[in-house]
Amino acid sequence: MAAEEVLQTVDHYKTEIERLTKELTETTHEKIQAAEYGLVVLEEKLTLKQQYDELEAEYDSLKQELEQLKEAFGQSFSIHRKVAEDGETREETLLQESASKEAYYLGKILEMQNELKQSRAVVTNVQAENERLSAVVQDLKEYMRTRHSSSPEDTATRCHLGCREQPSPDTEPASTLILDLQPPEL
Repeated sequence: MAAEEVLQTVDHYKTEIERLTKELTETTHEKIQAAEYGLVVLEEKLTLKQQYDELEAEYDSLKQELEQLKEAFGQSFSIHRKVAEDGETREETLLQESASKEAYYLGKILEMQNELKQSRAVVTNVQAENERLSAVVQDLKEYMRTRHSSSPEDTATRCHLGCREQPSPDTEPASTLILDLQPPEL
C-alpha cells in the first residue's frame, strides 16, 4: 500500500515537472517573440529616424534656397525699376516667374512640414511601442526570475502589465501565464 502511494506521488511529481517544463518552454518562446518584435520596432525606428533626418535636411535646403530667391527677387525688382525704359514687359515676366517659384517653394515647404510632422508622430509612436515592449520584456524577465523562487500561489501577485493568470485544467493549484501582446498602432 505504501509503495503504491509512493508510485502515485512520483507519477504526480513527474506530471507536474512535465507541465512546468512545457510552461517554461512556452514562456521562453513568448519572450523570444517579444524580443524579436522589439528588434523589428527598433529597426523601423532607425529607418524612420533616417527618413526624418533626410526630410529635415531637405527642408533646410529648400528654406535656404527660398531665402536666396527672396533676396534675388528683391535685387531684381530694384534693378528693373531703374531700367524702366528697357522693359516693363520684362519686369512683369520676371515677377511672374519669381512669384510662381516662390509659390512652388512655399508649397514644397508646407508639404515637407506636413511630412516632418507625420514623421515625428510616427517616431513618437514607435518610441512609445518600444518602451511598452521593453516593459513587457522586463516583466517577463521578472516573472521568470520570481517563477523559479516562488510558489505558484505567489505568481498571480507578481504578474502585471499585459499578463494574466488562468488556472490550468490539469491541476488545481498551478497556473498558466498568458501574454496580451498587441501590435503598435502606427
